[in-house]
Amino acid sequence: MKQLNICTRNHSNLLKEFARDTHKLHNRNGLTSINYRINIADDFIVDGLLALLINTALQENPIFKHSPKLRDMAGDLRDTQVYVNLKRGLIRFLRANNSLHLDGYVAFRMTEYREKLDMMSYSLIKKMKLIHQD
Repeated sequence: MKQLNICTRNHSNLLKEFARDTHKLHNRNGLTSINYRINIADDFIVDGLLALLINTALQENPIFKHSPKLRDMAGDLRDTQVYVNLKRGLIRFLRANNSLHLDGYVAFRMTEYREKLDMMSYSLIKKMKLIHQD
């Protein structure tokens, strides 16, 4: 077990939903945080943190942010190597760090995932244009 401080500047609503009244939210200078006790060997906890990070990435993508159908489609990435790589990377990160900044982690450590989201949205837009032309 280890103590993890999870914080965000832009996604306090996601962090609040993640905490679900079980952890006290702290607000200081626009930075929302919780202290969270984790066991890195517990898949349930790691999957929960990964879901939080994925939700953050989806909220930062303007196309996925406003489309529930596209967010459901993004769930298809769960059965790919991208998801496996995300999980491995998160476990490595959690072993070495006591603080997880959601915005920074998504921006700098989830590049492959964000690129896949962009490719998905690009191909959907392209298909829509082709259907519209027919």
